[in-house]
Amino acid sequence: MNFKEFLKACNEKEVFKNLSIYIVSSWVLIQVFSEIWEPFGLPKISMTYLLIVLIIGFPFYIYLLWKYSIKPKESKLSRRDGLKMTDKSSAVTKEKGKLKKRKIHLPGVHFYSPFQKMYFTALFVITLLSIFSVSIIVKANFVNQEDMSVFIFPEETDNRRIAVLPFENNTTDENLDIVGKMATDWIMHGITQNKVGDVISPQIVEDYTNIIKASVVPGGDNAVLKEYLKPSKVVTGTYYLNNDKLLLQCSIMDGNMRRTLQSFDIAECSTDSPLDCIEIVKQRVLGYLLSKGRATIKYEETPPNFKAYTLWLESEELARIEAPEQLERINEAIAADSSFFRPKLDRVAYYYNRDQFSTADSLLQKLKEETGIEKEQRNMINHYEACFKGDNKMAYKTYKEEYNNASKDLDINLSYMVLALQFVNRPQDVDSIYLATNMEDFDLDVCITCEYRYFVKGMANLELGLITETIELLAPYARTAGHEWIKEVLMKAYVLNGDDRAAKDLLEHIRLLGRITFWEGMMLKTGLEYLKLGKEEVANNYFDNVADYLTNKKEILSADEKELQGEIEFYRQDYSRAQEILESLRTEGNDKISILTYLAITYFKLGKEDYAQRIADQLEEKRVSYQFGDVDYALAQYYAVRGNKENSLNYLLKAVASGKRFTSTTFQNDLIFNSYSNSTDFQKILEFWYD
Repeated sequence: MNFKEFLKACNEKEVFKNLSIYIVSSWVLIQVFSEIWEPFGLPKISMTYLLIVLIIGFPFYIYLLWKYSIKPKESKLSRRDGLKMTDKSSAVTKEKGKLKKRKIHLPGVHFYSPFQKMYFTALFVITLLSIFSVSIIVKANFVNQEDMSVFIFPEETDNRRIAVLPFENNTTDENLDIVGKMATDWIMHGITQNKVGDVISPQIVEDYTNIIKASVVPGGDNAVLKEYLKPSKVVTGTYYLNNDKLLLQCSIMDGNMRRTLQSFDIAECSTDSPLDCIEIVKQRVLGYLLSKGRATIKYEETPPNFKAYTLWLESEELARIEAPEQLERINEAIAADSSFFRPKLDRVAYYYNRDQFSTADSLLQKLKEETGIEKEQRNMINHYEACFKGDNKMAYKTYKEEYNNASKDLDINLSYMVLALQFVNRPQDVDSIYLATNMEDFDLDVCITCEYRYFVKGMANLELGLITETIELLAPYARTAGHEWIKEVLMKAYVLNGDDRAAKDLLEHIRLLGRITFWEGMMLKTGLEYLKLGKEEVANNYFDNVADYLTNKKEILSADEKELQGEIEFYRQDYSRAQEILESLRTEGNDKISILTYLAITYFKLGKEDYAQRIADQLEEKRVSYQFGDVDYALAQYYAVRGNKENSLNYLLKAVASGKRFTSTTFQNDLIFNSYSNSTDFQKILEFWYD
């Protein structure tokens, strides 16, 4: 029988019709399964299992088709004729030319006709193709895996499935069964509405049990849930009566229901108002599910309720763009859940970062009284207490634990970078901290926190002499409209790199954008950078340019512009003009420490030593709480200009010990201390907070 005759015979025996039934049914099953696997909470790998089963089943189906459909008919027609074959093993060699009729036997197979032989040949080929296909699938999905756990339904790292089981009625009152259903529905609705996870409802568990006819599932409670649906967390609960009060208890367990992740306080309400209890429980469940895995949850003795947590999240986003509504959201979060520790801590930080230290410290002391025994809470209390005391080493040390627990959190990461660079002057630590967080998903145009990370990273690079790396990092932002922090570091890098044209173009770009106030300050800072390098002529060009602009400005100068004007005249060494401007500021009631410092030095430069000392004495009277070494630093500047190095370094040491920060304009970045840069005593001051 040739192949064409075989195909014709297959058609006559309805082989193709029966095979098409298997193929079409398999295709429909695959399409349906692709739609239902996710709602049923099945892992993605389950589709692979189904495909393997269908491919392996195809050769078996072809064999069964022969055995139960084709063979009965084929045997009746074939047995009469048999197959004519020469029996070469026969001992009767004499009877040459004679043929013996017999059936050929293979293990498990009896060929009765040429069609059967072709059929099983085709089956053999299809079996080989099936084995080959399955081997490819197994190799791609299983063999390259690190362990054999892939042969069971795996726990997925991004598993968002949350099962909510029926709340058990322990009231003995069947009329209250509705409370359990209400609690389950209310919590499931909250999870779905707020996109906290993918819900596995009790109905899904029941339907899935019916579909797989639970006999294939190991015995035990919720076996289908644990062995097949595999949620990451399970919400369970019970309720009972205490006199006329309804008590609702809820817990969250792991997916295997072997460990309780969180047991919530019992919610109590009237039996006439069960929704009051249910809402309390829902808020706690959602708050836990939303905050679990985030840096904030470790602070809390109990998870915050959902409303408070969402308000706090809003405050975090507002903080990144420095929106004025941030404090309002913080206060709303505290009002929504008075036990929520994190917004209370953020309120302390809010005032601290705005130099309202007295208010911040007062709030911290109140928070300290409310704080329990949670290690993380105590650690952060200690951190801020160290900040208020100016103990920069302790501030850095206590925050290290915070960073180690959540190094990728953007705000925590930035804070630790700032502590490393500005509090303890360890620029060598900044790079590893910076690299712990990926910046690809953040937009610097709407994330001031992100921009400031670049600023700190750039300043640390310059401290380490990595000028080229700094330019490569920040140059892409040279022509943007904003990013002023970045442009300040980039300007310093251009000057240090000797790229005068790039520095000039950067300043001109800022002016053309209309950022005049920023341009004025940058002109002064650029001139100071050139003075540090001994390029007095280039520096004076910048000073002259901005001085002329301020002199010719038609509008009345602001207090900040007048102070800037006084500094410019000071560094231009026009001390008479500087004295005039600084004294006018004092007359207007502006006697900041910085103004008094410049005025004292100006008097000294003009030979008015009595006036200079009088102002220096007034600086001593400026000492108040939360100055962090400002007065000592000012006196260090004053004595440095007078040439009294010993006094200057002593005051500088007091300043750093009191918490004076290492910024872009202080200590090694301060022109006044330029001559100290190679001094051993000065280096000891820079390393004051080192171990």
